[in-house]
Amino acid sequence: MIRKMKIEDIDAVYEVEVKAQTHPWSKKQFLDAVQSYSSTVLELNHQICGFCILQPVLDEANLLLMAIREDVQGQGFGYQLLVESMDQLVNSPVQIFLEVRQSNDHAIKLYEKAGFHQIDVRKNYYPQRGGGREHAVIMVKSCTDDFKALFS
Repeated sequence: MIRKMKIEDIDAVYEVEVKAQTHPWSKKQFLDAVQSYSSTVLELNHQICGFCILQPVLDEANLLLMAIREDVQGQGFGYQLLVESMDQLVNSPVQIFLEVRQSNDHAIKLYEKAGFHQIDVRKNYYPQRGGGREHAVIMVKSCTDDFKALFS
């Protein structure tokens, strides 16, 4: 089940985040996200297994953060969470942007499956464990193409 994130979900969401990210968000950042952004969770058997946070900005949106618990990855839940989260955006964005670690092949493939494509690279954007930096791939999804496809 995919639903809006609630304040009482933050501890479980934070647990997923800490295991998924090298530099996780704080619980306060998740509280801010629940109050300010379009935040959704994936719930399976009454447990939070993933989350997606999108920031609507005028006629666009930014995918700020998304993670799926490792034990349920590879089953299509990430794709389902992403697509349903984008569908729930109330501003009907023309474009959705995101940044992803260049080494995160699984996420890049997921985003491409959802209609995103690479438009640029931010050099040395992400910090790495143990020092150093990693490039970020900037991707965009044009939501107007989906709309046009319905009528072509």
